[in-house]
Amino acid sequence: MSGAFVKKEDKQFEKRKRKFPRTAFFIILMLFYPIFHFLLMWFGVNINSILLTFQYVKPGGAHLEWVPIDQLFINYINIFKDFSDPQVSSMYTASLVYFVLNCLITLPISLLFAYFIFKKIYAAGVFKVIFYLPSILPIVALTLVYTMAFGNKGFLTPLFGWFGVDTSTFFLGKTAKWMVWIFCFWTGIGYNVMMLTAGMARIPRDILESSKMDGVPPLKEFIYIIIPLTWPTITTLFIFGMMGVFGTYLQPMLLVQGQHGTNTIGLQIFNEANNVAKNHPATIGLFCTMIGTPIVLGVRALLNHFFKEVNF
Repeated sequence: MSGAFVKKEDKQFEKRKRKFPRTAFFIILMLFYPIFHFLLMWFGVNINSILLTFQYVKPGGAHLEWVPIDQLFINYINIFKDFSDPQVSSMYTASLVYFVLNCLITLPISLLFAYFIFKKIYAAGVFKVIFYLPSILPIVALTLVYTMAFGNKGFLTPLFGWFGVDTSTFFLGKTAKWMVWIFCFWTGIGYNVMMLTAGMARIPRDILESSKMDGVPPLKEFIYIIIPLTWPTITTLFIFGMMGVFGTYLQPMLLVQGQHGTNTIGLQIFNEANNVAKNHPATIGLFCTMIGTPIVLGVRALLNHFFKEVNF
């Protein structure tokens, strides 16, 4: 019996041994695409961007050349010199506004709306649709609807006309910034509400029922229970909002073509990427990365100290 058992074990081992090459081939095949995608679209692109910061275009030239060794950091020096240009300083200022808009205005208001929906107020399902709709539609369609509503001769023009408001100047001059900011708030709040309500839905009902039995009012429940238990989600959205300083470009481009003081860092890089002198947008991007990365990591570490993450 023992010999037969050993022979059976040997057969199973040989069978698994024969199957191993096929299993290994399947694993390698499945890992090939994500690894190739990472090497090409992240590692390759970023290495190429770093190399571009050490190249330049000669006056009248048609292609990039390597910077002389004695002027190796000339592109970075030019970035600091550009700060004296009013248009460049306006670009950085317009970009920093999105930190205030995303993190200090949109996120707190989204948190309140998410809490109201979480508490299942009257017509909560309708409000979900109202908030979620801008999050699932393409931004091109949203900007088109937005300009058709508030632009010159838009379908809301008669409504504003009753109050003596001229809609033809909404996307011109100083009001153009406000129209872009309102659009970013309108489209951004839905995503935040969706993420926050999902985070609140994870809170055990026992905790909420216990607080209700203890007579905890809604405001204290919101401050002392809801916010601490959804803090990881709030932290994530806060970091995403900070990155909007560098990544916001489609909204001002599609609405006002970056005019009237709405040009941002991301839009400037996008516009210059089509030129021969790709060294300048690459240098701006790397400069913002070196400045923004430690700030984002520092803020993340600071936010994580407020409340400890709770697993439930």
